[in-house]
Amino acid sequence: MLRRDDLPPRDVLSALPIFPLPNVVLLPGMVLPLNVFEPRYLELVDHVLAGGRHIGVPLLRPGYEADYEGRPPIEAVFGIGRLLAHHRFPDGRRFIRLEGLGRVRLARELPARRSFREVEVVPLAEEEPEDREAIEILRAQLERIAALCPDDGEMIGSLLSIPDPRIFAYAVSALLPSLDLLLGAPIGSSSRCPQVDILQRSLAAESTDARIKYLVERTGGAISGLARSQSLGERLLN
Repeated sequence: MLRRDDLPPRDVLSALPIFPLPNVVLLPGMVLPLNVFEPRYLELVDHVLAGGRHIGVPLLRPGYEADYEGRPPIEAVFGIGRLLAHHRFPDGRRFIRLEGLGRVRLARELPARRSFREVEVVPLAEEEPEDREAIEILRAQLERIAALCPDDGEMIGSLLSIPDPRIFAYAVSALLPSLDLLLGAPIGSSSRCPQVDILQRSLAAESTDARIKYLVERTGGAISGLARSQSLGERLLN
C-alpha cells in the first residue's frame, strides 16, 4: 500500500471482492470512475457498502470473452481500491469512484458463494526507490516531452510537482498510453489494446526502481518519436 494506514484488514484480504475489467488497470494513487449495471456487480457494490468498502480491479487476460459470465483468467497483480463515492440512479445503475490504494497479488480464488467473484490476495509493498538518479532522468525526460508537446505542458507540469516518487511513477505510467497513441501506435484489434499492456507491465513491476527503469525506457522512446515527427513536419512545411 502507498500508506501503511491503508492496508485493509486481514478479513478483507482473505475474501476480496473483485471487479474484473478487460481494458482497465487501477493504479495506486489514481481515482477510477465506474458505471455499474451488471446484476452481479450491483450485488458487489451493496456488499462493499455494507462493510469494508474495498474492491479489487484485476485486468482480464485476452480471450476472456469465451467465459465472460463465468470465471475467465485474470492478471495475478492488480490494484485494490477503496470506494470513495456512490450514486444510485432511478433505473438501478450505480456510479462509483474508487481510490487506488496499492497493489495485491492473487493467492487463490475462493469457491463461489455469491454472484461476484472473491479472491484471497497478498498485499505488495510500495517501497521508496533507491536509484534517485533514475528519478531525475525521468523528470528531465518529462520536461523534454513537455517542450515537444506544448499543449500538454500544463498537465505534465502537474506531474512534475508530485513529491512522492512512487505516486509520481504511477502518474507517469498513466500518461504513457496517451503518448503511445500520439505517436500513432495502433489501438489493436484483439480483446486488449496494447496501451493497457503498458499500464499492466508498470503495475506488475517487481519494485519501484524496476518500474522507473521501464518508464525511463518508454519516455526515452517517446522523445525520439516526437522529435522525429517534428523534424518530418518541418521538412514537409519547407
